[in-house]
Amino acid sequence: MKKLLIISLLALAACKKESTTTDTLTDSISADTALAPAPMADTVAEDNSETVAPERTTANPEESVTGNFTGKELTAMGTLIHEGTDGDEDPSEYSITFNDPAITSLPGGCCGMILVNEGDLDGDGLDELGVAQAPLHGCVYDYMAYTYKNGKWKRYVDMFLIPTACEGISREDVQKLVFKEGNTVYFMQADLNDENFKKVKTKAK
Repeated sequence: MKKLLIISLLALAACKKESTTTDTLTDSISADTALAPAPMADTVAEDNSETVAPERTTANPEESVTGNFTGKELTAMGTLIHEGTDGDEDPSEYSITFNDPAITSLPGGCCGMILVNEGDLDGDGLDELGVAQAPLHGCVYDYMAYTYKNGKWKRYVDMFLIPTACEGISREDVQKLVFKEGNTVYFMQADLNDENFKKVKTKAK
């Protein structure tokens, strides 16, 4: 009986020693894991801090128009090339680009625009491109028409103003302002001194 008691005590002591060793090993692993640095990523995240202005081809249908401007069907598009701030110090910047990259772009000013196919105004069999440029402030658009000659855009109708009484205008409104009678091109010039902006038929230069 005495011998059995001694064997039991020895077995109990052995189990306690094994348990202590296991706890110490576990604590050591936990400590090593806590101190170990996080694994480094294999790739570096891309820097997207530089924003690129979106192309304006669908935001406003009136900023895109198709015509035979150069001898083949061509689409002109109002394109935002610089996104400005809300203040005057850094306005947006637009350009008129074309679906054929070989065609030189046209400057588009600070704001949105209305593009118009004016038809063949100069009798060369090609369409002219009309551009009504929205104002940065105020309610007056400016209008110009361009013709494509010898691989370059040239102004065909000198700039004139389109007052809108701050109510906006449409492509249909702009389309009515320039027309051809016989071999002469006219535009409807608004009288800025008239409270209703009466339009006067004026020969284009």
